[in-house]
Amino acid sequence: MPAVTLLSKPDAVLAYEMLPGDAASSLLVIFLNGLGLPQSAWKPTIELFQQQSTVSPKPWLLTYDRYGQGGSSRDPRESWPTKDPGYAHTLDDVSHHCRGDPLPRLQPRQHQLRDHLAESEGPVLQPRADDTPGTTLEVYQAAYTKMCMSFSGHAKNVEGFDRRDIKDMLPDPSSPKLKGPKDWPEKGPWITVVGHELEQFSQEEWSLLKVPIGMAAMYTQPAKGPLIAPKSGHFIQKDNPLFVAKELQDLVEKVEASSAERVPR
Repeated sequence: MPAVTLLSKPDAVLAYEMLPGDAASSLLVIFLNGLGLPQSAWKPTIELFQQQSTVSPKPWLLTYDRYGQGGSSRDPRESWPTKDPGYAHTLDDVSHHCRGDPLPRLQPRQHQLRDHLAESEGPVLQPRADDTPGTTLEVYQAAYTKMCMSFSGHAKNVEGFDRRDIKDMLPDPSSPKLKGPKDWPEKGPWITVVGHELEQFSQEEWSLLKVPIGMAAMYTQPAKGPLIAPKSGHFIQKDNPLFVAKELQDLVEKVEASSAERVPR
């Protein structure tokens, strides 16, 4: 897999893959990874998008592994004496790598489709012994402890992604408000929010963390999102790549249409 080095970190490499689109396309789609899966997890979605999409011209596609992921090197900052072990790079660091260094500029076109990702502290669960028959309060408390160890902002991860300051940077999950495509004159991005299927996610939590089946429905996912991906757990692109490929086509079409509206006549 191809790799590049950033000027700020010449001794480490970032693994990437650039899939060329049509010459007439001015759109670059960047696939960003979560903590659990590297860029290779996007491959089925991308293959389906390229095979079945009717978008014309086809956009350019870019995937990459952050430092500490997949085929990329560990972040050299891990050896800095000022860094706490397990907290090599912050949200600002990983955003800067994507936005301001050579990797996105390998294809110097207008970046019109963007993704904003922020992770917050884990939910505050207050289980009661009578919430689910047959499940004791101690079982719920043990599950809550496991979830906090895995998902809170202070939890360490194999990547070395320091998320401890995210709750201070974004203390309110509802603000600042993202401007949508109808907010003229400063038109915002098109955003599709997709939720996982409750049953599949519950089975996944039980398999990985032994979280009681009823806990997701009662505490962590009591409300349905605007769009639910069928037969999908936490990693929707892994469980249902066809669904993601279709949603990607819809987003690309909307972005292209919005761009056409902005062209001076």
